[in-house]
Amino acid sequence: MVHYIIKARLSLKGPISLFLVVFASFVCSNPSFAQSGLSGLPFIRNFSPLEYKAGIQNWAVTQDKRGIMFFANNYGLLEFDGNAWRNYGMPNGSKMRSVAIDEDGKIYVGAQGNFGFFFPDERGNLVYTSLSDKLPEAQRNFDETWNLYIDQDRIYFCTLNYIYMYSKGKFTVIESEGKGLELSFYGNRQLYTYEKNRGLMKLQGDSLRAFPGGEFFLNKSVSSILQQSRDALLISTFQDGVFELKEGRLSVWNERNQEFFKNSNVNCMLHLKNGNFAFGTQNNGLLVLNSKGDLIMELASGKGLNNGTVLSLYEDDDGNLWVGQNNGLAYIELGSPFSHLNEESGLPGTGYAAYLDNDYVYYGTNTGLYVKQVTEPLSSIHLVNNSSGQVYHIKRYGTDLLMGHHSGAYRIEGFNSTKISTIPGAWTFVSPNESSTSLIGGTYNGLQQFEKADGHWHFSKSMNGFEESSRVMELSNANDLWLTHGYKGAYKIQLTGDAQNIEKVSYYGKDKGFPSNNLINVYNIHNDLVFTSVSGIYKYQHESDRFAPDPFFSNLLGSEAQIWAMQEDAFGNIYFIGKDKMGVLKKNASGEYVAETDAFNRIRALLNDDLVNLNVLQNNEVLFGAKEGFVHYDPRIEKPKRSKFNTLIRSVSTISRRGDSLLFFGNHFIKDKIVADQRIDNKVELPYSHNSMMFRYAATSFEGSDIQYQYYLEKYESAWSEWSTLIQKEYTNLKEGKYVFHVRARNSEGIISEEATYTFYIQAPWFRSPWAYAVYTLSGMTVLLLGFAFVDRKYQRQQKLMELKQEKELHDKNTEMEKLSVQTQEEINRLQNEKLESELNHMKTELATATMHLLNKNEFIAGIKTDLNQIVKKNKHDDLKKELQTITKEIENNISSDSDWQHFQFHFDRVHGDFSNRFKVSHPYLSPQEIKLSAYLRMNLSTKEIAQLLHISVRGVEIGRYRLRKKLQLDRSRNLQDFILNF
Repeated sequence: MVHYIIKARLSLKGPISLFLVVFASFVCSNPSFAQSGLSGLPFIRNFSPLEYKAGIQNWAVTQDKRGIMFFANNYGLLEFDGNAWRNYGMPNGSKMRSVAIDEDGKIYVGAQGNFGFFFPDERGNLVYTSLSDKLPEAQRNFDETWNLYIDQDRIYFCTLNYIYMYSKGKFTVIESEGKGLELSFYGNRQLYTYEKNRGLMKLQGDSLRAFPGGEFFLNKSVSSILQQSRDALLISTFQDGVFELKEGRLSVWNERNQEFFKNSNVNCMLHLKNGNFAFGTQNNGLLVLNSKGDLIMELASGKGLNNGTVLSLYEDDDGNLWVGQNNGLAYIELGSPFSHLNEESGLPGTGYAAYLDNDYVYYGTNTGLYVKQVTEPLSSIHLVNNSSGQVYHIKRYGTDLLMGHHSGAYRIEGFNSTKISTIPGAWTFVSPNESSTSLIGGTYNGLQQFEKADGHWHFSKSMNGFEESSRVMELSNANDLWLTHGYKGAYKIQLTGDAQNIEKVSYYGKDKGFPSNNLINVYNIHNDLVFTSVSGIYKYQHESDRFAPDPFFSNLLGSEAQIWAMQEDAFGNIYFIGKDKMGVLKKNASGEYVAETDAFNRIRALLNDDLVNLNVLQNNEVLFGAKEGFVHYDPRIEKPKRSKFNTLIRSVSTISRRGDSLLFFGNHFIKDKIVADQRIDNKVELPYSHNSMMFRYAATSFEGSDIQYQYYLEKYESAWSEWSTLIQKEYTNLKEGKYVFHVRARNSEGIISEEATYTFYIQAPWFRSPWAYAVYTLSGMTVLLLGFAFVDRKYQRQQKLMELKQEKELHDKNTEMEKLSVQTQEEINRLQNEKLESELNHMKTELATATMHLLNKNEFIAGIKTDLNQIVKKNKHDDLKKELQTITKEIENNISSDSDWQHFQFHFDRVHGDFSNRFKVSHPYLSPQEIKLSAYLRMNLSTKEIAQLLHISVRGVEIGRYRLRKKLQLDRSRNLQDFILNF
C-alpha cells in the first residue's frame, strides 16, 4: 500500500481543529486505520432469497480455490460463481448449518441430523455423500451440526451432543462430561467449545479440558471466539458483551462500547486482513471496528443492508466481506477505495459541490447544503439552515465560506447560512488573491461584485458589459478573467486596474483555434490555465492570441480527449472525468505522470451526468458528484490486486429439437481433487446428431456487471471475439472433429483472467464413419463386379438387339415401300376423284347456267307475249291484230321448241347419273312431260320455276305432281320430291 503524507493549508480555529488535521495526516501511514472520516457506505450488493432462489437464512460462508462462493442455507448448499446461483439440497431436505472446504476442494457440510461432503460426479455435478451414516447406531443421535472445521487431515463436526473428529476415514467421538455442549469455535489450530456446566473448554487430544479464564463464561452464552493475536483470544457473548483473554487474564474489550455490544447481541466475529474486526449482530447489523474496538462503520437495515440480523461472515480473496443474514445475503466491498454517500448515508439528492473546511465537510446537492463533522458518524449529517434547493458551489474565500445557490449567494457559518446576494443563480466566485478586497461572482446572467467590510463579503453591484451565463471562470492574472460558456465558446474579460469594472470583452471560439464552440471549460492546473474542448486540451498562446493543443495533456490523454472536469491535489496529481475515460494523472517520484484509469471504471455509471464535478478535499481525498450523493475516493486505500482471477466454464449443453441436454455441470476433478481445468483423459465424444453446443461461463469476480468476456472455438473460429457481457455462447451444425472452446474475462480494472478451455469431439455422421467407409468400399467392389457382369450382358444383349434392329429396319423398309405404293395409288385415286368432282362441278355449273338461261328466256318471251296480247285487245285494226296474233303464235312455237329441253337434258343427265334414261326405264309409262317434271323436281326447283319451264300455270304444276304420284304409286306418307331425289 502506498501511504501519502498530507500537505494541506490550515485555516484553523483552536487547538482541537489543529489536532484533528494533524491526526488525519498521521493516520495515512497507519495501516490499521481503514476508513476516513469522510468515507460513506462501501459499495454493497444485496441478494434476496427471490434472487438466489433458496432459503432466507445463510448460516456459514466459504470460498474454494477457484473463487466460487458456497453458503450453508436453509435449503441446502448454495453456490454462486459470480453470474448464476445453484442450490444443492440435502437428501432428507434438512437445513444446512455449516460448510468448509479442504485443500482438495471437497466441500464438507453439516446439517440437521446429518453431515458429509459434496464432490462432483463424472459429469461435474456436485453429489452428496453422507459420513454420518458411517457412525455406529448409538452415536447417530444428534440434532444440529452447527459448526464444522478443517485442520489439515482432521475434520471436526461439532454438534450439541458430540464432537466428531474425522481423519483418514475413521471417526473419533468426543463426548461432553457435563450437561451437553453449545457452540464450538476454532482458532490457531485449536478447537474450543462451551460445556453447559463447565464453561469454556478446549480440545486436547480426544478429550475436553478447561483452560485459565474459561470458567468465567459458565453462565454466559458464548457466540464466537477469535484468535486476536498469538497469545490473546477475543470472546463474544450473545448478551454479556465482548471480552479479551490474554495470557490467562480476562478483561472487558473496549469498556466504552461494552453496553453497545450487549444491546447489539453479537452473533459472530471475523478478524479482517487489514487488522480490523467485523462483528455480525442480532439487532444492529454489521459493525466494523479497529483493533482497539472503536467503531469505524455500522451497516444496518436501511443503511446499506436489507436485513439487520447477521448470522455469518466471510472475507474473500479480494478482501471483501460476505454477510450471511437472517433474510438474504450481502457482498460488501471493504477492500475498495471507493464508498458511497447517498440517501442511506443521510445525504439525499444529486451531488454538485463539496468542500472540507477544517473539521467540517460540506456537501452541496440539488436539495440543499449538508454538513457533518469529520469525526462524527454518517448519521450526524445535517441540512444547513436556510439552504434548501439547488447548490452549485461551496468554498472558503478569505475568512468567509461562500455558497453558490440557485436563489443567490450565501455565507456559511457552521450549520447556518446567510444570504449576501439576491441575484438568482450564483454559479461560482473568483478572487484575485487572498488579500484582495474585491470578489467576483458568476451568475446566470453575467457577473456580480462583492466588497469586504467588517471581515465579511457584502454584495456591491452587478457588473455591466457582460450578460452571459458565467458558471466556469478562472483568473489568469489580477485583471484578466477567463469565462467559458457551454455552447458559445470562451471569453477573456479585461478588468480595470482596481478590478471594479469591465474594460474589454474578447471572444474566442472556433476561429481562434478551438475545434468547436461547444463544451469549452477552463481549469487552473499547475498554476496555469488549461482549456478543455470537445476534442483535445488547449492552452492560450499570448503571441498569436490563439489557442493551441497542450502537448503535456495530449501525450497523456490523447489529442482527441474530451474532458468534462479536472482538479489538482496537493501532490500535483490531476484527477479528471471525460467522455471516454476518467481517473488520475499520478505523479511518481521522478516527477513523471502516469494515467491510472482502470480502477475508476467501477464508478463511471454512478456519476452525475448533469453538471459533472469532482472535488479534491484538503487532505487529498476526492468526492465525485454522483446521481445519488457523492462517491468518495480515498487514495490511501489501494485495492488488493490479484495477479489473476478465474474464468470458469460452468455448464456445457447440447441443443436439439427435443430440448437441451446438459453434458457438464461445471466441476472438474482429478482423482479426489476438484480442479479448475478439464482432465486430459476426460474425452467427451458426441454423436453427430448432437453437433449443436451451448457453453455457459462465469468469472469469479463479484463486483456486478463490469465483467466482459471473450471466446473462440478452436477449429471453427480463428480469433477471439469482441469483448461482451454475454455469459453464454451457442454453436450450431458443427462438423465432425476435435474442438476446443476458449473463454476468458476482463474485469473493470482491465485485468484479463487466465482462459478456461473445454475439449470435445463430434463424431462423424453414420454415413461418414469408418465402418460406413468400409461398407462403401465393399459395396463399391461389389458394384464394380456387378457392373462388369452387367456390361457384358448388356453387350450381348446389344448385339442381339442390333440384329433384331437390322431385321426390323429391313422389314420397316419393305413395309414403308408397300405403304408408299398404297399411298401413291390413293393419291392417284384422289386426283382422279378430284378431277371427276371438278368436272361434275363444272357440269353442275353449266346445268345451272342452262337452267337459268332457259328460265330467263321463257320468262322474257312470256312477258312479250303478254304485252302483245294486251296490245291486240286494245287495238281495233284487224290487219294489225292479225299480224300481232301471227307473231304470238310464232312466239308460242318458239317456247314449245324441244331444242332447249334436249340441251338441258344433256347436261342434267351428266350431272345426275343419266337420271332421265334410268327413270324412264324404271317407269316406262310416264309421259315426256312427266319425265321433265321429274327432272325439275330432282333439281329441287320451286313450283313457280317449274311452271315457267313447262309453260303451264302453277296450278298445272300441282296437278302434274298429283298425277305423277299416282303413276308412281306412291303412298300418301311419302314425299314425291324425296323419292325422286333418292332415286
